[in-house]
Amino acid sequence: MKTARKYFTIIRISVANSVAYRANTFSRFAFYTLFIYVFMNLWQAIYKEGSVHGYSYVQMVWYLIMTELIVFSSPGSSILSRINEDVKSGAIAYWLGRPVHYIFLQYTSALGELFVNFMSFGVLAVVLGFVFVGPLPAFQIAGLLPLLLSVALGLIIGSFFMTLIGLSAFIFEDNFALYLVYQKICFMLGVFLPVEFLPEWLQPVAKNLPFSYIAWAPAKIFVNYSPEVCLELLLRQGFWAVIVVSATLAGYRLCVSRLQVNGG
Repeated sequence: MKTARKYFTIIRISVANSVAYRANTFSRFAFYTLFIYVFMNLWQAIYKEGSVHGYSYVQMVWYLIMTELIVFSSPGSSILSRINEDVKSGAIAYWLGRPVHYIFLQYTSALGELFVNFMSFGVLAVVLGFVFVGPLPAFQIAGLLPLLLSVALGLIIGSFFMTLIGLSAFIFEDNFALYLVYQKICFMLGVFLPVEFLPEWLQPVAKNLPFSYIAWAPAKIFVNYSPEVCLELLLRQGFWAVIVVSATLAGYRLCVSRLQVNGG
């Protein structure tokens, strides 16, 4: 219970800090709106011939709104920058002596940011969707709970992946290149394009990698819900969430065992 209270206090402080810096959120609102508007017009030109790979134009716009909601809500970049700074400055030695696990400290510190971002961008996403293309056809209330679970699993996979990249700072002086590679893979495997839009030979590869299950799986459940597809995607997301979290914790133990503090 004491440990739970510690993490709850960290989350509460994180929420307060995220609410305090509203100006940054408003600027990201503008960027999110501009991004959706530009890609909406791009897809409108593509969809002049009709539906593409089973997605209608309205579904595609809502798909993009959902994937970008996940991207803009994710605290992964904050986790990455904090770990990089702690390792490079030597502050990691201070945190290792605290009565909380460093990895879960970073994740709970980011949960407040995640909560505030998801709630605020979620409202904006719904408003933009209705203004730009209207309601999503055949949306099912039954899919709302699986959708929220899928979003949570996607955010866990993405956040712990970023944590794993951050831990590479123990080995590499600069891990920004790894972040760029990871970001571009995620963009191409689910954020900008549904996996169904990829070449046929690449689709099985994408579906057997964790990157597609960060944004593609929740967005697919949202725009084209069916119990069978939903169950399959949730099981795959759960599998990859366990793998990525386990790999992150194992990587953390390995890095700490060979820690050499050179800064601060």
